[in-house]
Amino acid sequence: VAEYILNFAKEASKMTAQKIRDIRKKFHNEWLLIRVTEVDRNTTAAAKGVLIAHDPDRDAIYKRMAYYKGKGTISVDYSEDKLPEGTAIVF
Repeated sequence: VAEYILNFAKEASKMTAQKIRDIRKKFHNEWLLIRVTEVDRNTTAAAKGVLIAHDPDRDAIYKRMAYYKGKGTISVDYSEDKLPEGTAIVF
């Protein structure tokens, strides 16, 4: 997994940032790990970013997220407007 993450990180650094809502539209019922490149000043929400990883398993995304600790602003998003049943968000 670590090698996969390193390779994907190298590729992600070459990718163009996209609007978060456009990234979300590309996936169905998946968790998204996004490197945030732009924040909306009015809402402080992530506006643009580069997709690092996507997976239907939230725990898989959290494992990948550990590699990016301290390497910029990272966001974990869900591709749908409604979270899966039994999912709670804590800030």
